Amino acid sequence: MHDVIWPAICEQLQERKRAGNGDLFKLISGAEEIEAVYEVDQSPIGKTSRSTPGTYVKVFDEIRSLYAQLPVSRVRGYSASRFSFNAEGGRCETCKGQGAIKLEMNFLPSSYVPCEDCRGRRYNPQTLEVLYNEKSIGDVMEMTIEEAAQFFSAHPKIARPLSLLVDTGLGYLKLGQPSPTLSGGEAQRLKLVTQLKRGVSRAADEQIRKMRKPGSTLYLLEEPTIGLHMADIELLLKVLHRLVDEGNTVIVIEHNLSVIAEADYIVDLGPEAGDAGGELVACGTPEQVAKNRVSRTAPFLRKVLNTARQQTARSS
Repeated sequence: MHDVIWPAICEQLQERKRAGNGDLFKLISGAEEIEAVYEVDQSPIGKTSRSTPGTYVKVFDEIRSLYAQLPVSRVRGYSASRFSFNAEGGRCETCKGQGAIKLEMNFLPSSYVPCEDCRGRRYNPQTLEVLYNEKSIGDVMEMTIEEAAQFFSAHPKIARPLSLLVDTGLGYLKLGQPSPTLSGGEAQRLKLVTQLKRGVSRAADEQIRKMRKPGSTLYLLEEPTIGLHMADIELLLKVLHRLVDEGNTVIVIEHNLSVIAEADYIVDLGPEAGDAGGELVACGTPEQVAKNRVSRTAPFLRKVLNTARQQTARSS
């Protein structure tokens, strides 16, 4: 996926503009339907505490604009920048809007302690005096994503992205949680939600302008279920299905049988790992691969499919 599909599709997209021929492959088919390729990896979404889930999915800009429109803000002349913890004026200058003070240690890793002046709330007292539904912007930063989605339910531009995060099982994260504290799986799901958010915006624009449906995007994911609870895996599958339902293509490297059983098409490589693998063992729909007598995946996949059929029969 990394060494063949990714560079081949990228080259195809570039060559399409130049009307040339690819150098990485002899033949590639189906790429004409793809308008973009995006690799959703587990790399961190930010390296500093100034990056948060709220800033990454762009809802914090809308929240700052909302607070700037309040009567108190207008009387005092506060703009949206007043409610940014990255800009002077509204932030706590003791911790520079980070909510914590970094302690340098001689022989130990650096540690952080809550700022004594703002008590970890990132803003100065004057900024925290501006309230929306009795909550300051510092209080909002301490809300979980699920709480914030309910709190801003009357504001679709804020509530919709937050609801998508809740749907992917990230409702427990704080809106102002520093990005470096997120796990790789949490970062990956945040990136997926960002793509879904863009898809919703594009769909709305297309409906308004009555233009043709936007081209398909190819998404590449590697082991997105690592460290996830079964309940979170079900939520992840809903996100992947939604991407596909919007006309996109998703390719996943995965060993989790719940994900494999949901695939439209499986490419089973093996028969062993490492140097003893790399051969095409089986391919086809989950039902076709489950009948393969050579595949090591087949017997386990059959059990999952049989269990799913039994559950469907009981519910019907």
